[in-house]
Amino acid sequence: MSTIESLTRQVADRLKLTNNNLRVYLDTCFEEVSIAYNLCRDYQRRAEKFGKTFEECFKIIMERLFPDIPLTRCVSLPEACMVRGGEADFAVLLGRKIVAVIEAKGSADHIICKGRHIELPRPGLLRTDTVKKAICNAYQVSRTYPDTLFFIVTSHKPIAGNAKCICDLAEGDIVDKIVDATNYAELQEMASIIRRRLLEVL
Repeated sequence: MSTIESLTRQVADRLKLTNNNLRVYLDTCFEEVSIAYNLCRDYQRRAEKFGKTFEECFKIIMERLFPDIPLTRCVSLPEACMVRGGEADFAVLLGRKIVAVIEAKGSADHIICKGRHIELPRPGLLRTDTVKKAICNAYQVSRTYPDTLFFIVTSHKPIAGNAKCICDLAEGDIVDKIVDATNYAELQEMASIIRRRLLEVL
């Protein structure tokens, strides 16, 4: 069986990933991982596999569209109580300096089973508990690494309800930006903020 990383890279190659097909890329990756790992039957593993898929997709998007932003996966931050399974999803490092932490929160909004298109509830940051976990990590980082940028990258941003309210409270405060990974303009803005900070700490 292909790994999630290899599947997402194959899809990127096949689609010739660009800034214009980010949503198609993400949806296709979720669909192919669902088939490869039989997630129609093994629904208990869906969250884990879709979360991993989103992380791989985001990594590939950044590598191909923003190759100058150096991402490091799974970074332990002991002072922020982010170790042993709770590491930062991604970080931008400059030597020993932690320039930015990026929390990845994405999942599929549908699954195709036996030809049926089945909607999945509250993907990405549409689930309030997911938002709370991401904001908690932002707080931990802000308390221990106050000069470090913090971004949340997601497959779906909330537009109403408690999840949207929490995001609005955090963004611009302990979260520098909440980014839709399928929105190239938002990805560009995040990359620009990181580039500026990298220049400041050089």
